Amino acid sequence: MENEKTIQLSNLTLKHLVAELKFLENGFVNNVQTLENGWMKMKVHTKQGDKNLVLTPNALFISNYSLQAKSSPGGFSALLKKYLDNQRIISLNQRSADRIIVFEFMSVLMILELFAKGNVILCDKEMKIIKAMRREEWKDRKLEQNEEYKFPSSKGINPVEETPKAFETKLAENKKTFFGACVDILNTSPAILEYVFDELKLDKKKNANEATSTEAKKLLKKLQDIYNSPAKKAFLIEGALYTTEIGVPKDKEFESVSSALNALMLNEEVKENAMALTKEAKVEKESKYEKEKRAKENQMRGLEEQAKQAQEKGEQIYLKYNELKELVEAIKKGEAKGLSEKEIIEKINSKKKLIKEMDFKKNKLILL
Repeated sequence: MENEKTIQLSNLTLKHLVAELKFLENGFVNNVQTLENGWMKMKVHTKQGDKNLVLTPNALFISNYSLQAKSSPGGFSALLKKYLDNQRIISLNQRSADRIIVFEFMSVLMILELFAKGNVILCDKEMKIIKAMRREEWKDRKLEQNEEYKFPSSKGINPVEETPKAFETKLAENKKTFFGACVDILNTSPAILEYVFDELKLDKKKNANEATSTEAKKLLKKLQDIYNSPAKKAFLIEGALYTTEIGVPKDKEFESVSSALNALMLNEEVKENAMALTKEAKVEKESKYEKEKRAKENQMRGLEEQAKQAQEKGEQIYLKYNELKELVEAIKKGEAKGLSEKEIIEKINSKKKLIKEMDFKKNKLILL
């Protein structure tokens, strides 16, 4: 798998992607594998069936294809498999408006850092790092075994979490332009922010401390409405994926973020190989199904034969029972008339030879 495209996701698009993937919660991880290009594939058993969750350096999505895994991956995916195999996904959440996704399991956390080169970090519930896919270090944090995991600092506050009063105060203290100050203060996509400025006809170049209270409130309210709204569709615009209008022409449109990532991040060669694998798997599945079908048909024929034999035996027993019942009734009638044992035997056997010996005193009756 080579030349996969890199698609940028805004933090709002990531929020909507997580909403799409919420059905994975309470699903069980069945396998973790490394793909040929270094991405990882996680098989999750959900109420909707088995799903292949693909983890890339800057995104995650449910693949519509059977992607080829390495024959002997080892390494980090093997470690993840050791800790996550047959484990339930308790929750799946985005951290605030950051490009960070946290998977919670019973005893561990799997943290996806979907920025720069990307990383996957496995931690215990006390935030102690068990292993990071890539060792990294900054002045304020280190991604290394046995180190305490620290989330990277957010680039601004989540627009949904900001208050009008605090926003106005920060604008008044900022020495940049109105637009530049908003980029500093709020953790939002510049393209989305620019769209809001244009929609509200706000002056981007004016000084931040000159923005009026009404302008600040209108801008924050518009952003919060956008970030609180569900995704309508996914739009590819200049190499980035959005789930809201940004006031520029769309290159492509998709029904969901996952469907967009399937179409955009996997090249044609990968799709063809995956489709071939899917076809082979389907043929193998159909072959297995036919074998199982024949085995069930043979089993049913055997059961039907057994049932027929049992029915015939039952009918024979029923006939014998009725015959015996009639014989006992005939003996009782003969005894009631005062006939001797010999006379009763002779009378019954004259019609059909049934009795060999009979003794009333000993309650004995032997049939032929």
